[in-house]
Amino acid sequence: MASCGPAVVLDDVPRDRTMILMNGGPNQYSLFDNQNPYIPGSDQGFHMGTLPAVFEPLIMYNVLTGEYENWLAESWEYDDSFTVLTVKIRKGIEWADGVPFTARDVAFTFDMLRDHAASMVHLADLPEFFDSTEVVDDHTVRLVLKKAGPAFWATTLSSNHGIFVLPEHIWKDQDPLEFTFHDIEGGLPLGTGPYRLVYASPYQKIYDLRQDWWGARMGFKRLPRIQRIIYVPQQEESQAAQLLLTDQLDMAPIMQVLTLESVLERNERVVTFAGRQPPYGYLDWCPIDLNMNCSEPPFDDPQIRRAISMAIDREKLVQLAESGAGVVALHPFTPYEWFAPFDEALQEILARHGYDSKPHLEEVDRIMEGKGYRKDDEGLWVNAEGERVEIAMYVPQWLRAYGPPLTQQLRDAGFDANFDTSPGLTSLVQTGEQKVSLGCKGPSGVRGMDPYLMLSYYTSQYFRPTGQPAPLWSTTSRWRNEEFDRIVERIAPLQVGDEELLELFSEAMEIWVGELPDIFLAQLIIRYPCNTTRWTGWPSQQDPYGFPHSWQWELLKTFIRLEPASGQGPSASLSISP
Repeated sequence: MASCGPAVVLDDVPRDRTMILMNGGPNQYSLFDNQNPYIPGSDQGFHMGTLPAVFEPLIMYNVLTGEYENWLAESWEYDDSFTVLTVKIRKGIEWADGVPFTARDVAFTFDMLRDHAASMVHLADLPEFFDSTEVVDDHTVRLVLKKAGPAFWATTLSSNHGIFVLPEHIWKDQDPLEFTFHDIEGGLPLGTGPYRLVYASPYQKIYDLRQDWWGARMGFKRLPRIQRIIYVPQQEESQAAQLLLTDQLDMAPIMQVLTLESVLERNERVVTFAGRQPPYGYLDWCPIDLNMNCSEPPFDDPQIRRAISMAIDREKLVQLAESGAGVVALHPFTPYEWFAPFDEALQEILARHGYDSKPHLEEVDRIMEGKGYRKDDEGLWVNAEGERVEIAMYVPQWLRAYGPPLTQQLRDAGFDANFDTSPGLTSLVQTGEQKVSLGCKGPSGVRGMDPYLMLSYYTSQYFRPTGQPAPLWSTTSRWRNEEFDRIVERIAPLQVGDEELLELFSEAMEIWVGELPDIFLAQLIIRYPCNTTRWTGWPSQQDPYGFPHSWQWELLKTFIRLEPASGQGPSASLSISP
């Protein structure tokens, strides 16, 4: 037997049947004991491990291919008006405690989230579209929508940031705004997935395989070969690299190109989605942006936002931050194949407004001087009261390579720019009290949602006053435009391929580019180093069966597909210091 922490005894599992992943944090899981997915601040508990290991989606979505697979749902069908979605639940599914998973669990979850939507997060499109449920029988539920929602299945029922169905028999007597859903001895968190949480602390979370998982019992999927999954919080990149080099880590967090190239050179067993060649990953659905609180001065002025964007040399920025392996972005959409006709129209809009990947400092000067600003003795813009235009950015660790060059470019254009990587600022980004931040926005460019979902993030339904958390992690711009709202409202009921969609998209983006509620810098390339010493069969360009994010729901497919490596690699144990 192996001991893990005081008074905690776990079954002994060989290292070559254990997967160790690093993500979240940094340095510790601050809310490791909160598994409630719908209340602010629980991400370090629920999303780091519990989501892909314990829970399963109604529909499994493959962002890389645009394909989907019915999972907990056996089938689903709209009526002719796209206002009623009938979902058939697969028979034989059980929660980890043996209680059958039924249509009533789905109905309970959707109704509960509707009733508490104003205080909850991670609700996808439920608040805007969902009205009520009707349980037909144990395996059939009807979701009644307030208006036509042809993309509702993809935005709200799928593994693409969709709704996590909760066990009614556990939640029905709880306050959903207070319940932590965490009691390891009592079997919580309780899901239908192939793993259960057996240990949690600020420094690691351990999930063990359930031999009685319904998916294997019913012949839906094979039982995973991974017997134990250990999540550890993100450390300094150099530490993560060292753990990869010594084969103590099976999946590392996103790495900067230079660090990753060094690891690949020194350990031939480490691979990426693109193998061992640039760009070492795949284009994500969340482009990198400079997010601003558009309700707070001076960022409430679209001309100031335009000046900031015009100050940025995106080509040089991406060259420096991505070591030559990056892709510039000027708008919120990922250039997947389906986006080509929309991109053509959008490029014309950007050109009319004078946006490209190069800086235009003369335009910065024109705007700022026209607003009554002048440069002080240090070359920084000041208003009539002598106050500088400060751009104090929060830059997360995984994007820190962007911090220095972006700060310098903004300062060269006259803005009093600086950046801070303190992790505690993350929560202030969600409340808008941290006015400027570097991050990413999405999911964008996903087949089945195009392009409604990303546009909807900028509608006023998601606006919250500064101090109140944004309802979704991508809705932090705090921008409102009534005409934009009306256009997106007209887009919502349109099916993919509708001729009117392109026209309305162009109208919406004409407003968006003119107001610029967000400043996009680069496409996000996901570079997860994966170690083949103990596990083989990682998703790749040749076999893109899943989205290998260590915090994404689709990682469940990787857990199921991986095979133990032939032969046993060097013995190693992971040491995490409190």
